[in-house]
Amino acid sequence: MSTVHFERLDENRDKFNVGAKAVPEIIMDFSSITPEERNQESMGSRMLCVAALSCYCNTMVNAFKRNNVEIKSLTGSATATKDKDEVNRTRYVELEINIEVGLDEKDREVFETVKENMLNGSLLTYSLEEGMEVDYNIEMKAV
Repeated sequence: MSTVHFERLDENRDKFNVGAKAVPEIIMDFSSITPEERNQESMGSRMLCVAALSCYCNTMVNAFKRNNVEIKSLTGSATATKDKDEVNRTRYVELEINIEVGLDEKDREVFETVKENMLNGSLLTYSLEEGMEVDYNIEMKAV
């Protein structure tokens, strides 16, 4: 079980005690932007994308490690899309994950196997599939 704690430090700063050794806390400091800009920051959506990419990429890295494949590069993006439901509430309806992994050409067969498995998602992303569409686009760049 993972628990993150929230604390409003003041009107401009929020603190999240993450509790992870790699990321013990996150402080969001909105003091340099206007309240209107803050409302447009979509921090929840951005953090959702961070969480999804973190889980998905870690799962992919571990799959390549299990197959003794060295990753030369790994980049990705996640985009969350919102829409209104039948009672006009805004909700997230789609998460698109795009990944580009750089591998030696000799590892293409392993890439195809890992890609096929990763199209089923990671723990977080396939959990999200219960409430929203999640699309995966995975490409290999031969290096």
